[in-house]
Amino acid sequence: MKSSNSEPASNKKVTPTTVFIHGSESRQFQGGDVWDFENFEQKALEVALDNPKGGYDKTFVTVTFSDDSEHQCRLDLGCNMNDLGFSDHCLSVYDYHQQNHDKPEMAWMREEHQLELIKLISKYQLDRTLVQQARTKANQIIEQVKRDQEAQRREKVKAREEAIRLHQQKEEAFQQSLDIPKWAKAAIIATLTEYDSENSCPHTGDYESKTIKTIILSWSKHTQQRFPEMRKACLNHPDTAFLHDKTQSKEQRENYSMGAGNYLTENNYLYHGWKVRKQRFWDESNKAKSVPLGELAVSCL
Repeated sequence: MKSSNSEPASNKKVTPTTVFIHGSESRQFQGGDVWDFENFEQKALEVALDNPKGGYDKTFVTVTFSDDSEHQCRLDLGCNMNDLGFSDHCLSVYDYHQQNHDKPEMAWMREEHQLELIKLISKYQLDRTLVQQARTKANQIIEQVKRDQEAQRREKVKAREEAIRLHQQKEEAFQQSLDIPKWAKAAIIATLTEYDSENSCPHTGDYESKTIKTIILSWSKHTQQRFPEMRKACLNHPDTAFLHDKTQSKEQRENYSMGAGNYLTENNYLYHGWKVRKQRFWDESNKAKSVPLGELAVSCL
């Protein structure tokens, strides 16, 4: 929130003296402890600056003032519009009220309990200069975190692009080495995939998988997706031999628009695991282009 240039107006100010900790998510504060106010504000700022990415530590406090009055509240100690301490919390509430209380859509700000809160805060002797310094420091840390995150993102993109480039080089070399029979119309390919936690984001529903192993099981004389042929091809490699057993594999049929056609999987397959499919050679002049980088275990079916 933007701060106003003027202090809350009041003829008589009361100064915060001590802070009682009811409880906190931060290990820096223990329930039952009593802090000198200035020391608390310094420690609260440290805790807040440890949360530069938007998180915060809920901290429940009672602040006692020079006239023995008390103010009990919850502080969300963190950066990015959270609280940097008790003074920052109070001045943010006061400034926001001053800027918005007369707006038609802010009728709740004109309710009695809200006006009482603002009146109380206006009596507190709070150091706006220290608060502004804390906000400046928090903004500097936030900007540095953003720069670091952007640098990490770029490095990650660069590394991924390099990995893709190297994979393409290996795949092209692999494809050039293939001796595909002239009669072959397709290849039967097995892939083992697993959940890619590094590149997935469950919060946005973005689930990625990564291929652990690829095996070219056989060449085929036709393009029909026959399960008996797929099962027979599975016997060409020890890792996929179990899929030949009908009790240990499932026949998947997705013969509809945008479907994957017929393919064979292990029983517990759910997006990840062993999958056997037929890959048609779409370009007769360059059949190898349709074959992914993998291990050869080919035979003629």
